[in-house]
Amino acid sequence: MTRAAPTLLLGGEALIGRTRASRDRALEVAARYHEPESLAVSLSKAIAAGVDGVLAPPVPLLRTALAMLKQPVPLYALVPDPAELDRDTGERDLRDVAARRLGRAGPMTRARAAITALPQPPGFVGSDLADQAALLLEVAAPSLPRRHVHGVIVPARLTDLALASGHQRFFERTMRFVRSRFRALAGFETHNLGHLLARLREWGLAPDLVVGPVNPRGMMMKPTPDELLDELRQARVPVLAKELRAAGTVPLADGAAYARSHGAHGLVVDLVDLDDLGAELRAIRAAGAA
Repeated sequence: MTRAAPTLLLGGEALIGRTRASRDRALEVAARYHEPESLAVSLSKAIAAGVDGVLAPPVPLLRTALAMLKQPVPLYALVPDPAELDRDTGERDLRDVAARRLGRAGPMTRARAAITALPQPPGFVGSDLADQAALLLEVAAPSLPRRHVHGVIVPARLTDLALASGHQRFFERTMRFVRSRFRALAGFETHNLGHLLARLREWGLAPDLVVGPVNPRGMMMKPTPDELLDELRQARVPVLAKELRAAGTVPLADGAAYARSHGAHGLVVDLVDLDDLGAELRAIRAAGAA
């Protein structure tokens, strides 16, 4: 597998209600994409406008929309589903979440997990975060529309937990597992981008891409905006900037220009940030090529 990191992705987290836009805006977007046909049309327009793919969890709505299209749309799948992960880990620890998901999986998935994801005896979930993450990815594998998958991106809930505990093995094993199991790019979403880039540099690790907040307001830019930008300039991995509009307080074009001018390899533009999807994405693509 020799794929380059994307430079422009359409974000689909609004499809699961994971957005920092206003409630009215979030409801408007949810209503707009209530049916897979409307989402399929937007995906087709996005590809025509020059995006490299879509960054989103492989929820049924998205899988149905992808199946409607004749051309494959590259999917950079956020797995496990961030909304489900946030909900489940709010009620129980990650080990229990992984064990319950394994118990609900079909026999083929359990057999595969015993081969690829579990270093312990079949059915036993250990306490190591790296092993739990591999198991969660294996259990999620049947939900991935394989012909579309170009990358598998670990959501911030797992990434930042591993980062906070200095868990180098988590990143090493997850990268290795994703590349071998899915033949896809291995990436990490984070809400602590400056911290993550510093640790990756310290450990000598190079995932295929990292996704994190970069915007002119400094919103969610940790540890501080200046420190994050310094790490971004030194980054040895492709960084895709998200939260470009800083919860709707910055024009999209300004947020995109800011991220690019400070060293971002690429951009993630969410559905919630777009009104005229085709025109706005073409303008961002053209600005990046200028």
